[in-house]
Amino acid sequence: MITMLRADLVRVRTLRSSYAVPLLVLAMVVGITAASLSEAGADGMSTATQLREPLTASAGILVAVTAALFAAMRVGSEYRYGTMTQRLLATPRRTRLFAATLGVHGILGLVVGSVALGLGLAVGLPMLSAEDLSMDMTPQIAAAVLFAVVAFSLIGVCCGVIFRSQSAAVLVIVGTFAVEKIVGMFIGDAAAYLPYSLLTPLLRLEGATISQGPAAAALAVTTAGLVALAALLLSRRDVTS
Repeated sequence: MITMLRADLVRVRTLRSSYAVPLLVLAMVVGITAASLSEAGADGMSTATQLREPLTASAGILVAVTAALFAAMRVGSEYRYGTMTQRLLATPRRTRLFAATLGVHGILGLVVGSVALGLGLAVGLPMLSAEDLSMDMTPQIAAAVLFAVVAFSLIGVCCGVIFRSQSAAVLVIVGTFAVEKIVGMFIGDAAAYLPYSLLTPLLRLEGATISQGPAAAALAVTTAGLVALAALLLSRRDVTS
């Protein structure tokens, strides 16, 4: 298992996008946080929740969605270029291969999410301190940000395996946001338990209709369900069909 993890990390390390994408998203988190907190103390930017939102939303949503897209494109490319067949010939036990891929992208999501959160705090806390304000960033909220990024990273891997296509996986990840808005018009409060909607209460953003605990549990169940489905399909489907 360790060997497969190392091999997968080598594959990720050889992609130029593995460096460009994290650097870009980290720069965006820092830029969003700094630009938003420059108005700290003004109307609509005075409470701890309002002051915390630019950082938690960018680090917890922007990074999470980017991680999902990166994972989906990377796994989808395995099918596009036929390298998945070669990997399965080298590692016939598909569940172990899938677990290694999940582990690698989960670790990458955790690392990038941690760095994004750290950089955002490094920029934001001095700005708020100068205004004698606080965003009240608790360990629980920080953990929720990292959980969101890791969960969406795993969801991205699952989409790549389930759809076996870069374009299809990306379309589903991006399109789900719009679909949730449409579906939410018909299912009312139940829409709060849809994947993207769960990020609002999970990160304690304004507008949440459920608490953080149920949101975390629902996202965990959603992720576990997709992992189970992807594992089942990978074990039973012909890779080349």
